[in-house]
Amino acid sequence: MSDIIDTIGVFNLSYTNVLSAYSTGNQEPSGLDLPLQVTFGAAQGSASDPVMLAADGTITFNDVGVYLINGFGNFERQGSSGGVTVTLWRALIDGVQAGVTKAVELDKIGVMIPYEVTVPLTITTEGTELTYQIMRDSSGIDAGGLYIHGSLGGWSNVPSASMDIYKIGI
Repeated sequence: MSDIIDTIGVFNLSYTNVLSAYSTGNQEPSGLDLPLQVTFGAAQGSASDPVMLAADGTITFNDVGVYLINGFGNFERQGSSGGVTVTLWRALIDGVQAGVTKAVELDKIGVMIPYEVTVPLTITTEGTELTYQIMRDSSGIDAGGLYIHGSLGGWSNVPSASMDIYKIGI
């Protein structure tokens, strides 16, 4: 038992938030089967920071290590009624899809589906880039995307997308 306790004591499970960003604009693909890179607000950080965000939504990891990625998208369909929209979501690391494609199907307007995911990511090469894309699939109609939602109750508005990244110390 003392060996287990000694081993556990070696790990530093502290974490530090190295990026917190959100988008205040709607994000709508320009047509069917046309991917749109998701943005998370204004550019943040520089090459001297562990992580930096470009205005186009590209997240660059400047330090190797283990990170927790918490991403959020507020899927909604606004405008036209009739039919079903299929909006896809995926992550890319250095331009290559990471993990599976996810989808949201909406058959009417005025329905919001918040999608939030937290995943660990081990970065082994400085300069690794993480991006996200959405796309309206041609199996549905040309509607839907990531939308902001205004709050009338005094709370902050719901962003179209947000990103929090934590660096884990091990």
